[in-house]
Amino acid sequence: MYEQLLAKRNKERMESLQKLIQTENSWFAQNINLLVFAEVNVVALQKILYQVVRGLLKEQQQRYLQIVYAEQSIQENVLTLLAEYDDVLRDVIPHPIYILIWQVSSLEKLASSNEVVDDVLDILDWYCQHRDAQVKVLSEEELDYETMIDLYKEAVEEQDPDAQYQLGQYYNATEGEHFQPEKSLKWFERAAIQGNVDAQYMLGNFYFEGIGVKEDEKLALSFYEKAALQGHADAANNLADMYFNGEGVPKNYILAKKWFEYAAQHQVAEAMFTLGIIYEQGLGVTVDQEAAFNAYKKSAEAGYVVAQYRLGGIYLEGRLGQVKDVNRGLVWYEKAAEQYHVDAFYDLGYIWSNGLTGIRNVEKGIHWFKQAALQGDAEAKLQLGHIYNKGEGIARNIKEALKWYRLAADAGVEEAARLLQELKGL
Repeated sequence: MYEQLLAKRNKERMESLQKLIQTENSWFAQNINLLVFAEVNVVALQKILYQVVRGLLKEQQQRYLQIVYAEQSIQENVLTLLAEYDDVLRDVIPHPIYILIWQVSSLEKLASSNEVVDDVLDILDWYCQHRDAQVKVLSEEELDYETMIDLYKEAVEEQDPDAQYQLGQYYNATEGEHFQPEKSLKWFERAAIQGNVDAQYMLGNFYFEGIGVKEDEKLALSFYEKAALQGHADAANNLADMYFNGEGVPKNYILAKKWFEYAAQHQVAEAMFTLGIIYEQGLGVTVDQEAAFNAYKKSAEAGYVVAQYRLGGIYLEGRLGQVKDVNRGLVWYEKAAEQYHVDAFYDLGYIWSNGLTGIRNVEKGIHWFKQAALQGDAEAKLQLGHIYNKGEGIARNIKEALKWYRLAADAGVEEAARLLQELKGL
């Protein structure tokens, strides 16, 4: 799986780096073969890191040699330099690389090499290509390397699956400079191999969506199934989705229903909603309007916005055995609108502007249509044009009507384009 891909990628990266540094006649050109993947050890990695740190300090004209003693180990040398020249190094090394140097320097043993060699190659690649680039200066509050060092040591030296999973999560933060999906993937895989259920679920997501790796629905299915069999409710829901949609496996509504029911029992609101679809459409079961309604209602009450919008429509239209109740529909549309459901914005605009509750409030209608229009709803723009053009419940405003018709026409609404020409001819 990914571990084999990582080993292959590491080899290719090392060959590329060898070509890059040959022309510099540096220490690295002579010693990069220390990264022998079957035999790599901590000392070899730390010798490379030592040269990186010395090189950075030399470029900053620092007299680093005075604090390095012959009797110290290579690891102690690197750590001494990092600690003594922390302020200098922090100003010239990007945050992710800074943390990697600390992490690898702190290792005392290796339980597995591919993941650590990958990190050292990241450091070398940056050093050889980007060491002169301007970097963001980091404050003490932004540097969480002590926590990251502890996690890294536990993940590498102890092969602790929880630490490996937490490292995967750290690199999976989609906001900021830490987001590195390939690093997430490698740590999630290490944890998943040891049975970490959350890592298995995350790997299912990565392979399903192609995050840091080529999309592979069969592998996604496999990881979701492993996690679901260990009781992971969200994995069960995603596994059910794959059976439901025939993704990576033939459609199977029976198995889909089984896993949706498990997820729903464990409070996964999306699973409750899909059970509603199954019962409403009779997918692998006899149509059951009452069961469909109850499933939608439970999902809506659990906060699932799609279900809230669906329930609003059910009450508004009087479907699935329910008495038509516009006011109840309005309540659920408003709940969906609170979660920025664009169709709920539009329907609220329609309900209020047309007085479907028995009370017409054009201003409220305009408010909700504008919310939908701001989210790109072309039909809402058309309705705003109609309201200002007709002047029912408010003063007629041709200027505003032209504006909204023009916006709707630009969005491809033919009726708006026709009405725009008619108004221009007045």
